[in-house]
Amino acid sequence: MSRSPTPFRARFFLVPALAIIWLSAAGAATKIIDDAGTTSLEPNVNLRWKSAAPAHGAEGMALTGRTTLRVHLNVQPWLHRRGRIFLSLPAQPPGPLTATWTTQGRLAAGQVQSGSRTLLYAGPITSGVIEDIVTFQFSVDGRLVRRPFAVNLRFEMDEE
Repeated sequence: MSRSPTPFRARFFLVPALAIIWLSAAGAATKIIDDAGTTSLEPNVNLRWKSAAPAHGAEGMALTGRTTLRVHLNVQPWLHRRGRIFLSLPAQPPGPLTATWTTQGRLAAGQVQSGSRTLLYAGPITSGVIEDIVTFQFSVDGRLVRRPFAVNLRFEMDEE
């Protein structure tokens, strides 16, 4: 019984590919960015029913609210390096939360679900501060909301 050369070739190319993936993952470190200069242009987010006549199910029972932040990120520690900035929305009460946002262009617009994060910026860090005006819209299942709650967001840097 003769062996086919295909399994060896697959292993030959798979090992370097896995090594590259492992090295790039091992080299990246995630740090929380100092956003102490970020301010809210509206002090509270007033939630309203998404639909005038809520239907059954989570989508029909959604509460939505908007707020605008003047985002001020202190990226001085990464000055003159490349990095990837993410918006993280940790899992938190009252339950699954969705945030969508628009920006004035310095950071990317996007969407994130609670318990995950999404990319806001990738590239060179050319100044010690990154600023943008970000308008958020939050959505949560109204059946889970019993009282006012805080939304915790954080900005994270993956060093390249």
